[in-house]
Formats: sequence, structure tokens, C-alpha cells
Amino acid sequence: MGLQVFYAAISVYGWYHWLFGGVDRTELKVSLTPRWLWPVLLVIWAAGSGLLGTLLFQNTDAALPYIDSLLTVGSLLAQWMMTRKYVENWAIWVTLDVAYVIVFLNRGLPLTAFLYFVYLLLAWRGFLEWRRSYQSTAPAVSPLPQ
Repeated sequence: MGLQVFYAAISVYGWYHWLFGGVDRTELKVSLTPRWLWPVLLVIWAAGSGLLGTLLFQNTDAALPYIDSLLTVGSLLAQWMMTRKYVENWAIWVTLDVAYVIVFLNRGLPLTAFLYFVYLLLAWRGFLEWRRSYQSTAPAVSPLPQ
């Protein structure tokens, strides 16, 4: 339930930020994640996953506490990146959704795995559309592959 509260709150934050988070409180444009932010995100992902994994391991009967925590914290970070309109959030979602499909198939949950496969397709489409949006407004030299 706590995750749903987080997702609801960050959706409101993201909606506001998309409308007013740009230059001079204008609409936010799709951009690349700043290079300086990647190490910060990786440290948060690792530390958050370790902490949550330990909590799940010690206090629940979760079958895969550390994998669950790695995917959960990655999802939270990808969602935050989406609120900032960082195009790479979609690549993270694609990667996470592939992992979720494998985990759910492994746990004998084919319908849930199928749902995450659909999410995977949506994330791939989101990446393609945001990449196109970024490239239409980015400088002539873009680090994104064509």
C-alpha cells in the first residue's frame, strides 16, 4: 500500500513539474540525465536496495527479498526520473520490466509476467517517443543513438 501512496504523490509532483519545471516556470522539456546525477542515483539505488532487501529478509517471508528490493528501488528512481523528463528513465523501465517478467515467470505467475511484458512494450514506445522529442529540441550533436 505504501508504494501506491508514493506513486500517487509522485504523480502529482510530476504533473506539476512537467507544467512548471522548465525555464522561467514554463513546460518542462525532455532532456538527458545530467552526468553528475548518475553516481548519485547509483549510490541511492545500491544503498536503498540493500536496506530494503535486509528489511524484507528479516521481517517478511519474501521469496526474493534482495531482487524485489533492487527492482522496487529501481522503479522508484525511474519514476522520479520520469518526473524530471529524463529520457533515460525509459531505458531503466525497459530493463526493470524484462527482469520483472523473468521473476514472475520464475515464480509461476504467467499473467503477471504478461502484464509486465505489456509494460515493457509501453516503456519501449515511451523511450522512442521521448528520444524523438529530445532530438527535435537538442543541439546538433546528440549522445543518443539514432
